[in-house]
Parts: sequence; structure tokens; C-alpha cells
Amino acid sequence: MNQGASRLAPRPAARIPANRRERDALRRERMAAPLDFRSTSPSRPGVRPRTTLPRAGVAPGAGRTPIGPGLSRPGVGIGSAAARRPRRRQALTAWGVLLTVTVPTVLAAAADALLTGGVHWIFGLVFVAAAFHAATLVRRRDLLAGVIVPPLAYCAGLLAAIECGVLDAGHGIGNHLASLGALLALKPRPLFLGTGLAAALIAARWAGTRGGAKR
Repeated sequence: MNQGASRLAPRPAARIPANRRERDALRRERMAAPLDFRSTSPSRPGVRPRTTLPRAGVAPGAGRTPIGPGLSRPGVGIGSAAARRPRRRQALTAWGVLLTVTVPTVLAAAADALLTGGVHWIFGLVFVAAAFHAATLVRRRDLLAGVIVPPLAYCAGLLAAIECGVLDAGHGIGNHLASLGALLALKPRPLFLGTGLAAALIAARWAGTRGGAKR
């Protein structure tokens, strides 16, 4: 009530009283004027600062999005960082190298023997590709398996071809070994090529690991 009245009522003019009568009249005029409770702050004179009270049942700071070390703006969060992170290839163990090289080689030898009646380019191409692929995926602790497994897988493929009728000298372990020796003498190039490529790649990876360990 007083605040609204103070805005409508004019303030008395500031003047210097000349005598006692004027001083008494000015005093009575000031006493009759309504009180003014408006605050005078340096930023906005005459305007009281507005305070916001929290609503009932709502905790202070509710509705605000917290920003901390684990949270960030949309599109730059943990999900996008995980999507950008490159996926590591799964390394092969020694048994994994054995299966990766032997299974395709045996299947290719059997297919080549059934289709062409011998072991030709299908068997050799599959063996070289399988040996090189296994040498790229073998883990560091089993690098030696990338060199030992290819000759064994090659012999297993030739034995599969012998079982399919290629240079079969007869039944028995001795006859199979004789047929295996004859095929190794006739087809040595895929063995040397596949094993040589795998050994070169394994040597390069081993030198890289040694150089990284020294640094």
C-alpha cells in the first residue's frame, strides 16, 4: 500500500527554509508525506532484486543437464568414441594356425584330385594363400607356428590326394609314405613358395617386435 502510494504522491520540492515558520511548515509537510520503501541499488535504482524460490517437491538444480568428465555434448560422447575406435583383428594361436592352413589345403587337394586326377594349380594356390593368411594373423607368442605348420599341412594335403587315388602305391603305411615322397619330388614348388612367404612375413613381424621392445 505505501509503495503504491509513494509512486503516485509527488515528493516535496527540496528548498531551504528562510525562517522558523517555513521550517515548521516543511517539517509538517514531510511528516504528512507517505513513506517510500523502494530500495536504491547502484545497478537499477528503485527496483528490488527478484529472488526465485524453489518449487515444492523439486530439488535445487533439478532439470539442469550436468556436464562433467564423463558427459559431453551430443555427438561427442562415449558412444561416438567407441565407434571411432578401430577394431583389433583376432589373433590366431598355434592350433588356430594349424586349422587355418590344414583344412583348406586338404579340401583343395581332394577337390583337385577328384576334378583333374592329380594335384595341380588349385591345390598349390590354396596352400600358398592359406599359409600367408595364417602368418599375418598368428599372435606374437606363436610366431614360430607360422613357419612349422605349412609343411605339415602340405604333407596332409598330399596324403588326402593319395587317398583319392593320386599315385597310390597300395595299402599300408609304407606305401603311403612312398607315394608321399614321390608327390613331394614332383610338386615341390608350392611347398617352397608358401613356406618361404610365411617365413619371410614371420621374420619381418619378429624384427618389428624386437625393434619396438628396444625403443
